[in-house]
Amino acid sequence: MMEKNKFILPIILMLVSFLLINIGTVLAEGEAKCSNAELGRLREGAAKIRVNYVPNEVNMGKKAVDLGEEVDAIDHVLDLKLYNATKDFVFKYVYSGKNVKTGEFYRTHADIGPDGAITVRQKSYNTIISYVIYVYPSGGGCSNHVLRTIRITLPKYNYYTNLAMCEGIQDYYLCAPYITSDFDSATFYKKVEDYKAKLLENKEVEEEDNNSIISNALTGVKKHKYVIVGLIVAIGVVVTVIILKRKKSEA
Repeated sequence: MMEKNKFILPIILMLVSFLLINIGTVLAEGEAKCSNAELGRLREGAAKIRVNYVPNEVNMGKKAVDLGEEVDAIDHVLDLKLYNATKDFVFKYVYSGKNVKTGEFYRTHADIGPDGAITVRQKSYNTIISYVIYVYPSGGGCSNHVLRTIRITLPKYNYYTNLAMCEGIQDYYLCAPYITSDFDSATFYKKVEDYKAKLLENKEVEEEDNNSIISNALTGVKKHKYVIVGLIVAIGVVVTVIILKRKKSEA
């Protein structure tokens, strides 16, 4: 029995060594398949990928806001668009946001729509969502390489933009259609009122300045009216003399 045990341990060690050597060889061969030339080609293609977002509308029922006004029944969302995807790539999306559980999903060339883009609808229309998109090769020896990492944040739709208070001032950040910060109705009301007051003040100052310029110009004319009249008369005399000389020379 002891004799048998003496041979079992060496045999096990030999088998383990054999397996380790083969695993190492397979890994080395797999790594060797990802040549620098292939990796460079893939990275060049990944660099051409473009990501942006476009507004869209979804009918989800009526909404109300804190100031008591109702907005229309159309909800506004953003569609995340990824362009220049090819069969060479697979895309891993990782998303996170306030009150949104972090998650992930994959997209491939097969998900390209009629507009030539891979489209992902905003996960939550009333929450700011951040995306990290990892670009991987779709297969081959380089498949474990991250070719590119793209980060993009989708703002949320601002329902306050539809209120009468925001009419004409949608360029103000609290009245913009899409926003990247959260605020409550009290903050909105106070800051918009302050902004409008500032606009009115600047307008009044501008009108005063314009009136002052016109007034100063008129005052200058009145103050030097005799000089101005004299100059006009002198110019008239010179012009008359020139005309008479020309007529005389032509005669």
